[in-house]
Amino acid sequence: MDGLKMLLCWSTCVCLLCGGLLWARWQDGDRSRLYLSWAWLLSGLGLLLRLFLADAGNPSVGHVLPAENLCVGLWVVMALYLYPMEAICRGWLTWKRFTLFFLPGVLLSGMLLVLSPHSRDLYSFADIWTHIGEFNVWFRLAVLFVGILFYTILLFFIPYNWMKSRVYHQWIIFFSLQIQLIGVLFVLFMLTGSPLVSAVHLAVCIGVAIGVTYQELFVRFAMPRESSAPAVVVTPVVWPSAPEAGGENPIVGQMRALMDEEQIWRNPDLTLADLTARLNTNRSYLSKAIQESGYANFSDMLNRRRVAEFLKVADAGQVVSVQDTFFRVGFRSRETALRCFKKYVGVSPTDYLHSRMASVDEKQG
Repeated sequence: MDGLKMLLCWSTCVCLLCGGLLWARWQDGDRSRLYLSWAWLLSGLGLLLRLFLADAGNPSVGHVLPAENLCVGLWVVMALYLYPMEAICRGWLTWKRFTLFFLPGVLLSGMLLVLSPHSRDLYSFADIWTHIGEFNVWFRLAVLFVGILFYTILLFFIPYNWMKSRVYHQWIIFFSLQIQLIGVLFVLFMLTGSPLVSAVHLAVCIGVAIGVTYQELFVRFAMPRESSAPAVVVTPVVWPSAPEAGGENPIVGQMRALMDEEQIWRNPDLTLADLTARLNTNRSYLSKAIQESGYANFSDMLNRRRVAEFLKVADAGQVVSVQDTFFRVGFRSRETALRCFKKYVGVSPTDYLHSRMASVDEKQG
């Protein structure tokens, strides 16, 4: 139990620290980071409450379906799902939807708090089964399953638009799976009161909190402001795109049309399978066509196009923000954008912009 209490202390500190860091780095207009900070702060406060209750002789371990834990767990799940909602479609969560989103949770948690003093103490799953007919027992079970399940299913009804999303769609799915894992472990802990399940649940919470916070602070871009990075219409440049190929493969022409006219490379979620379906071909033919066009592979083709577009905007002197420009050309990872830019251009974006400014000043001088 001492080890579990230490893990509880660590998880409390990690959640509060992650929430505090995200709150400190929150910028106006970037609500997804704000929502995530709320989630970790609320998680930390919930774990802190559990720690105080344990010191007061009312530990959660050994009890099943404690009303206080269910109430806190429901609010944490609601807060954690606010983040992917904002990331999936910026601005979708209006005040009306925000109210409707929280209303079921508020009603359920309110009823839990009212029932808490009159709820039967349960110590095993057998106790649940024995008293399943009592309202205070089956209602807690309903909150545990229906409440958490409702917010998980809701994510599938949010319209996804890659032009408004500041993350890759795969990351949204991965984040949701992590939250569902936390939810499943929480459900198991509520049903068993097992110290082992509690320890695994706390360890997963620590890992997810650190991983997601790191991604949010150091990997993903903040959503660009609407007024930044105006559209630029200039003559297309060839470099750093691959040179023209002389082959007669018809897929090459079709692929170039999609890349040049529809600019599908701006879509951060575009995959080789998507392009294969658009061209009505198979992977081997498409890979061959990409190589005939002078690119090493599919990723090389997309990233060259994106960097070339960045250079067009830079050469036109219209880079308001490096981050916003990377976002608009199709990158969603700061690390990937910088790596690709240095690979194809040889210098960092900042150094390139400084050299362009110095060249312009020289000519004007």
